[in-house]
Amino acid sequence: MNESDFLRTLFLRIKAAEPLIWIETPDDDWIINAIRTELANLKISLEITDTPDLASLENVQTRTAVLWLNVTSAALHAHEQPLMRMIRKLRTQLTLIIPAPSHIVRPEFLAKYPVLQAPLPTFEARKRLIQLTLGTFARDTERVDQLAFTSAGLTRTQLYRILARTMIEARETPGFKDWERRVSEEKKRLLAHDMSLEVIDDPATLDDVGGADELKTWLIQRTAVFSDEARAFGLQPPRGLLLVGIQGCGKSLIAKAIANAWKFPLLRLDISAIFAESSETPDAVLQRALHVADVMAPAVIWCDEIEKAFAEGADPTTRRLLGHILNWLQERRANSFFVATANDVSELPSELIRKGRFDELFFIDLPDDAAREQIFRIHLKKRRRDPDRFNCEYLASLARNFSGAEIEQTVIAALFTAFNAHREVTQDDISDAIQDTVPLYKQRAEDIKRLREWASERTRAAANNARLLSYFA
Repeated sequence: MNESDFLRTLFLRIKAAEPLIWIETPDDDWIINAIRTELANLKISLEITDTPDLASLENVQTRTAVLWLNVTSAALHAHEQPLMRMIRKLRTQLTLIIPAPSHIVRPEFLAKYPVLQAPLPTFEARKRLIQLTLGTFARDTERVDQLAFTSAGLTRTQLYRILARTMIEARETPGFKDWERRVSEEKKRLLAHDMSLEVIDDPATLDDVGGADELKTWLIQRTAVFSDEARAFGLQPPRGLLLVGIQGCGKSLIAKAIANAWKFPLLRLDISAIFAESSETPDAVLQRALHVADVMAPAVIWCDEIEKAFAEGADPTTRRLLGHILNWLQERRANSFFVATANDVSELPSELIRKGRFDELFFIDLPDDAAREQIFRIHLKKRRRDPDRFNCEYLASLARNFSGAEIEQTVIAALFTAFNAHREVTQDDISDAIQDTVPLYKQRAEDIKRLREWASERTRAAANNARLLSYFA
């Protein structure tokens, strides 16, 4: 819901003389100003108070709205009887408007009057606030646009305070250029306080992913699909991917690379943190996280090892949270892209892997010869070594059935050996590290075989070489 739709719904409820309107909002100044203006036009009396006398207001004879600010759980409890009487009346001249977090009141009380969720500021609203706050600094239109984009997900109050601090720093620091970084850092800090949603900064790109050519092609083809031009062409933005596969084969790395390839922020959804929040119900925490994700769109939302959070046979609360996520995947309008990863497919609930939930289910298998060679080259280059100095094709042949993570560890182990010997790393160091490694494939061969059998009928291979999958088809 955008700001116009929210205000339209709010004013419709006021005109209809609903006795109670509860607004969940992070900022109430703009709502108060909008209510003042609208009620003046409607000739409805408005009282703004921190301590309403509800008993005396029950029998008002003229249309009156009371805006109850800074409400607390204790105050609500003290006024519960007149509130319940007011709600039970068929007709009333009084409308009580409460902008406050919904967790401060008992759920059964709000069941009769669902919360009206106030939206976070849109791009245009943030842009107006930035121009108003920055003054002469807003003459740089490119800076304003970039700050408006970066500040997605912040409330008006949060954005204003960040800008005020940054503006002082800019005045005191000649040549200051860190406007966007300051907003980004503050946003990460605020979201970290939220716990359930975390902004991830990682430089990983699709070039850092070895193999997975089919998946890379799929992603590259959809890079521009979030544009207005694509919509005019008749295309809808993709909703998300489910990446299943063998542990250590780069599923999390791919999620990070997608965000960078599309130049979207990456938000990690932590399901365990949703349950850890004690002041609110898990449902409310998740709904808020998804709401922030929508406002920050376009964004990539990443849920790692989703099967651990929503295992088959989970308790009712967990199943309900899964329902919220599935409904959000199905119904959302914002340009958010959801990436879920899973190792143990036997724990995945059936409704999660049903056709239509995700745009595609990709299986990430152990890398083949060419992919392993590519992965060796990636990790050598990442550690400032020239891959051409090593016979990566030979190393790839030695590391048969190794995962990408295991290949990385052999390179790291070889570097430790060379560092302790006070010399440069050699190919023999890497070969020895490979010989000393027992890959997961040898430890869990039967589990991997079952996973490949499951994937052969339900998923699409991420790599062009699907030889192992086709064996079980």
